[in-house]
Amino acid sequence: MPGIIHPTAFSPTRFEIPLEAMKLIQERNDIEMQQIFPLRRLLSNMKNIHLSVDSIAENPPHTKREITEEFLTQLKEFATSLGVGNIAFVKLPHDLIFQKVGVLYDNAIVLTMEMSKEKLDQAPSQETLNMVFGTYDDLGKAANKIAEFLRIHGYAAQADHPLGGLVLFPPLAQRAGIGWVGRHGLLITPEFGPRVRLAAVYTPIENLPLSNSNEHGWISDYCSTCGFCIKKCPAKAILEDTIIHESGQMTCVKQRECFEYFVQYYGCSVCIKVCPFSRTEGAYEQLKAAIERR
Repeated sequence: MPGIIHPTAFSPTRFEIPLEAMKLIQERNDIEMQQIFPLRRLLSNMKNIHLSVDSIAENPPHTKREITEEFLTQLKEFATSLGVGNIAFVKLPHDLIFQKVGVLYDNAIVLTMEMSKEKLDQAPSQETLNMVFGTYDDLGKAANKIAEFLRIHGYAAQADHPLGGLVLFPPLAQRAGIGWVGRHGLLITPEFGPRVRLAAVYTPIENLPLSNSNEHGWISDYCSTCGFCIKKCPAKAILEDTIIHESGQMTCVKQRECFEYFVQYYGCSVCIKVCPFSRTEGAYEQLKAAIERR
């Protein structure tokens, strides 16, 4: 399509979980999946991934590029009515766009949706896996509905589904000021800890209240002294020291070890379950106070 925003030479390559899982199972005799995939939710996710692409054709030919305070309030209220936990606005860095894909606009509306603590506390389990796929599905539907809502009011939009997205979501959400990426590679938010899934909607609206600050950087200091996810990771895939890739992306997670366990045991999610930011209501403020006392 004309006008596509491409990734840069420093952009990451998307890890294709379904394809890599099939490849792993074919190549290894010792890999055996325990889970049953929730077929209805899986098919719904696939349908809405396709819709996020097909619906681009419905964008108005002459899009509006300015938004009023009144409509911005309506947009936030509409997102909340769909179960969205956080909505924030940020300029999309092009080096977060995955290799071999592109987006239409680089003004990003970043969305989160909470995952059930009750179900995550059962991880790794079939119940946890079912809930995760359900959250992906509900958030994907919400992203498509927000894009449709914008189009109805004269604005062009492109929804980016949380499952198999076009952009590396955790650092994008960090740049949007929603939270901070922890040692386990997941976004930690004040409201829900790392119990969130992420999606985005891209739009050419020029006067969105774009974030240019983040007050959650202290989380990095806490993670450097905690190490609970390191101790509890069943695959021993989370490291004390940071790995810096050629692209400049940094991680503390050994992808292969994490993925092999993830594939076999219900998508794991243990690091989310044991993270202190997930464990009790008000954990964010309690842990922040502890860091400040130090």
